Amino acid sequence: MTKVAWFILFLFVFACLGYFRESFFVYLNIIMFEKYYTSVSPVPAPPVMDIFKGFSYTTLYYSKYVYTLIWILLFFCANYLALKKLTATPYFFKVLFYTYVLMLSLAALSMLYGFFVNGRLQDDEYTLSRWLMGIAQSPIICLILVASEKLYNKSFKS
Repeated sequence: MTKVAWFILFLFVFACLGYFRESFFVYLNIIMFEKYYTSVSPVPAPPVMDIFKGFSYTTLYYSKYVYTLIWILLFFCANYLALKKLTATPYFFKVLFYTYVLMLSLAALSMLYGFFVNGRLQDDEYTLSRWLMGIAQSPIICLILVASEKLYNKSFKS
């Protein structure tokens, strides 16, 4: 396959991952809404999500952190595979790895600060953490690295 074909394939993979991630959390939030308010949502969750209806609201709330980490891992793998097929620069794998470690660390520190200093997870610290997790669950890092490959190679040639 050509590089363009791989690029299109990975855009499709990222689009599918993003769609399924968004759908999963939307329907999980619907189930949590129904549990919290003990009412039926006007938008029903699909039958595939019925397994989550057996859990308590608290369990679902805290399990969202685990699900977020799972989605981050899936997006990391997709970013890694895309870099492997679209670039010939091994250094980018280190950049990808350390970028994810940095984003997860900053998000965790932000959440911990909000929890221990403010006593809740609803202020600017939470917003920062959500923003960082949004980047981790996207192709942004991969796209930047693929776009910068020619610049990186030129810097070593000159």
